[in-house]
Amino acid sequence: MGDNEDMTSTKARRPTMRDVAALAGVSTQTVSNLVNSRPHLMTPETGERVAAAMQQLGYHRNSAARGLRSARTRTLAFLMLDQDARFLADPMTDLILAGIGDVVRDRGYALLIQAGRPDAPSDALLQPLLEHRADGAFLFLSGAPELRRWYLKRATEIGIRAVVFEEVFDAPSVLSVTAANRDGARRLAEHLLGRGHRRIAFVAAEVPWPMVEQRRLGYHDALSAAGISIDPQLERFAGTWGTAGGAELVDLLLGTPEPPTAIMCCNDLLALGVLAHLRQRRLRVPRDIAVTGFNDFEFAPYVDPPLTTVRTPGYEMGREAARNLIDSLDGTGPVASHVEFPVELVLRKTA
Repeated sequence: MGDNEDMTSTKARRPTMRDVAALAGVSTQTVSNLVNSRPHLMTPETGERVAAAMQQLGYHRNSAARGLRSARTRTLAFLMLDQDARFLADPMTDLILAGIGDVVRDRGYALLIQAGRPDAPSDALLQPLLEHRADGAFLFLSGAPELRRWYLKRATEIGIRAVVFEEVFDAPSVLSVTAANRDGARRLAEHLLGRGHRRIAFVAAEVPWPMVEQRRLGYHDALSAAGISIDPQLERFAGTWGTAGGAELVDLLLGTPEPPTAIMCCNDLLALGVLAHLRQRRLRVPRDIAVTGFNDFEFAPYVDPPLTTVRTPGYEMGREAARNLIDSLDGTGPVASHVEFPVELVLRKTA
């Protein structure tokens, strides 16, 4: 009974190296050696036993403050869930990071970047926060809605100040910065309807993103207002955001009994792949089939034909997120709990 009480007490407070040592049956110095990357000072079996005890107790090293939670690191963490190994090459991620980086540099902060894949929930992505190596965090998350909510809720449990991109989470410690994705997609679909299209496809990468969910709702809004039923055959989610994913999606759509006359792509990179594959099939854009993108990346005006799309201010979103987060940490200005940036419909030659 006494042992159970000790374990309950340990779980009720933040575990220490002494707790880990007691559970693993080693000295506190041995635990310190493993925590401070000196595994050569112990046998592999001892190292495994200490690591297992740390995991069981939920022990995390406080590398920045050595247990003094009030210490400031003047470092912010950019934490991202993305299936693509080349996530930093994505133009939208690049724009958001550029905006964050500008403000962080000018305000005397450093930026730490950590990524994970949108699989099962794990504290691995949040390690910089658990170890107090960052004062606040930017969260840019893909994956199923329940997975994304788990990470947002976990961030609030840790007690960290955070900004989440493209999603609104009802918690005082989590700010949000989004674009008017639903409005942009609705206006894009309305443009296609105005051009006489009634079989309009909607395509995106396989892994869910919050902005894609909003763009899909905007697509539904426009079709419903026009009295057009939603056809599941025209909504396709496959591959990744890269141009190669466009070929797979085109083949799926053109293989249906009633192929679309227009394709709304949730990203300009995807639209680029769709255009290339349509050209291989000797289909003319927009005469045979119209194509639209989303985000208005730098290459969009130079595609042949130039891409009709929606301009999303990724750089400005990054700047606003960084300003809000740093102001909330420093107490230097008013902080908005939610900021939504307007988007712009950019009409070119593909639709």
